[in-house]
Amino acid sequence: MDDSSENLFSDKPREFIEKLGFCYYELNNKFINLLEENQKIKQQCKNLEEKNQENLRLNSELNKKNQEISCTNSNLIKENKEVSRINSELKEKLEEKEKKIEEFQRYVSNLENQRNEELKQLKKLEMMSQNLDKNLGILKLEEINENIIKTFRENNEDFLASFSNKDPNESLPYSNIKVVVGLDFGTTYSGFSYCHVANKQNICSNEIWPGKVGKLKINTILRYDDEYNNVLLWGAPALVKKQIRKIAKKNNQYNERNKLVELFKLFLGNLQENSRPKLPVDYKKAITDYLKEFGKVIKDTIATHWNINFFENVLLILTVPAEYSEKYIAIMRECAYNANLINDKYSKNLQFISAPEAAAIYCMKNELQKYDLLNIEETFMVVDCGGGTVDLTTRKLVGNKLSEITERIGYFCGSTFIDREFIEFLRRILGYRAIDHLKENNYDQFQCLVQEFRKNAKEPFTGVNREFYYELDIENISPNLLQYVDEEIREMMEKDEWLIKVNFNDIKLMFDPIIDRIIRLIYVQLENIQKACSAMFLVGGFSENKYLQRRIKQEFCHYIKCLRISDQPIAAISRGAVVYGLSIKSSDCIISSRVLKYTYGIKLCVDWKEGDPIERKTFYGKVFKFSPLVRKGTVVKVDQVFNSSNHRPSNPSQTALNFALYRTSEYNVEYCDEPGVELLGSLRIDLPDVHLGYNRSVTFGLSFGQMEISAFAENAVNGQKYVTSFSLNDDDD
Repeated sequence: MDDSSENLFSDKPREFIEKLGFCYYELNNKFINLLEENQKIKQQCKNLEEKNQENLRLNSELNKKNQEISCTNSNLIKENKEVSRINSELKEKLEEKEKKIEEFQRYVSNLENQRNEELKQLKKLEMMSQNLDKNLGILKLEEINENIIKTFRENNEDFLASFSNKDPNESLPYSNIKVVVGLDFGTTYSGFSYCHVANKQNICSNEIWPGKVGKLKINTILRYDDEYNNVLLWGAPALVKKQIRKIAKKNNQYNERNKLVELFKLFLGNLQENSRPKLPVDYKKAITDYLKEFGKVIKDTIATHWNINFFENVLLILTVPAEYSEKYIAIMRECAYNANLINDKYSKNLQFISAPEAAAIYCMKNELQKYDLLNIEETFMVVDCGGGTVDLTTRKLVGNKLSEITERIGYFCGSTFIDREFIEFLRRILGYRAIDHLKENNYDQFQCLVQEFRKNAKEPFTGVNREFYYELDIENISPNLLQYVDEEIREMMEKDEWLIKVNFNDIKLMFDPIIDRIIRLIYVQLENIQKACSAMFLVGGFSENKYLQRRIKQEFCHYIKCLRISDQPIAAISRGAVVYGLSIKSSDCIISSRVLKYTYGIKLCVDWKEGDPIERKTFYGKVFKFSPLVRKGTVVKVDQVFNSSNHRPSNPSQTALNFALYRTSEYNVEYCDEPGVELLGSLRIDLPDVHLGYNRSVTFGLSFGQMEISAFAENAVNGQKYVTSFSLNDDDD
């Protein structure tokens, strides 16, 4: 073995020992660390033990305090029982005292009632004495005329009302009404009539207006200040230049760019947006402002005749076109309230009637007897030709009341639309731009053109004299129009000295499209009634036009034996409204039935079936459909009820049912979201008896009253009934 081998073997033990030494060193370090950790743990245990001892001490103290609180609480309970006992004794004593006080109060009340009754009897004796003195005074007069008899009758009615001593809560709904006013709010002209309930035959139509006397109606027009906040003039004075300058000078408010505000009634109804006039103010403000000024005349007129409270003793009947919906009637009520015509927005002293109904009532009372048409079941048609709309209704006599035969209809084809044809005529001659600029910048002069046309062409036109013509002097009537005319047209007009000759054919072409629409409406109405019509009466301002009368007589003289223009056609509607109001006052409404223009129904949840649209199927396999209650064309009597029974909850835990009422102008529809289907409102009824599950039946129905539709829902289990009302004018936009 050589030296290298010896060195190799000699190095191995040394390396092994070195490694062993290092390992031993590391083990010692770990042992030291363990000793340190052990020491820390012992210290933590000691700390925890000390804390535990502290907690035990605190717990012991809390137990002692809890025992003290329990003891205190026990004492308080004993004291509370004692207080309750004392309180009970005091309560018994107090009840005894209250009984004695009540007995004393009843005794005092009886004495007061006895005293009041004696005072009432004395007051009655005094009233009788005063009334007797008045009667004796009348008997002493040498001559007694109709006015004295009228005054005596009215005083006697007032005496009876005061003497009767009825409980107001038990009296008739309109027992306080002494005067009825019929207000015909028209597109171009408005008027009113009035009557004291004690003298029902003496209906008066107002003829005294600001700036005008002797006319049954006043212009439906306003003139505002520069900011369109306040009304400066209204009615006829708003069109008189002298009046305009006078008020403008007084208020320093005249600006030629200011527009006369008119035709604002056209915003109510279904007239297309592009056919409505452009107004510088909101149409509701214009209606309110006009009714406010108009109402002042009504109040002053009533005050000059009778000393009564307007808000308590006057029943106001406001006429509306046949096609107005509940929405527009609600707007009219809101405007009337804001105009101070009523002091409560929902006052029963304001009622509505459609204009053709009011006209039919007037004809019934004034025309049928004259033409020997008072036979039962006699049929007659009323054509109300106004400024904005023409409305038709066909009625028959049922006793002393009116029944509607078929749906009343109406359309925007009144005399105002002839004015529009005239403006279109001027546009074709002078240029569209020129007329538009005049209307925008000089509305007064634009309005003068229309007024001159009405006065000199539209009103006198008969359609007979083919030589008839109207010469329009542009330079004199509307001088500002000259600056807006194009150069080419200007040269032509200067040659004619700015005179435009409107000849017979020109005027006829303005009338014919409008009258043709009216004739079509009459034919539709005749087809709908499917029986002979005995008479036709024309009412409304437009009905006075000779050409309209001539065209209608030529067209229908072979179909209707009696074609007449009613007496006082301008006031017929307001006077008919008064008669209607008098019938309401006496609780004997003159309208016995109406023909529904709509199909009414509710939304119903039913099982989805094959053939139903898949997209309408709900998660639970149901579908919502329109379920009709009563269909359009049905003749409905006053207070007639239509109902649908056996409605049940869709799940057993349901606590309420909600009925959504819809209407449509179609005879039938299948779904509530189809075009033309309108939601009127909803009615919710509670279903408290959840333990009955599905066995809870509800009946839903409609009642068509004199002036409203009432919807009701009745729980068959407990008899609970819910009722809501909708304004009734079943004519829609």
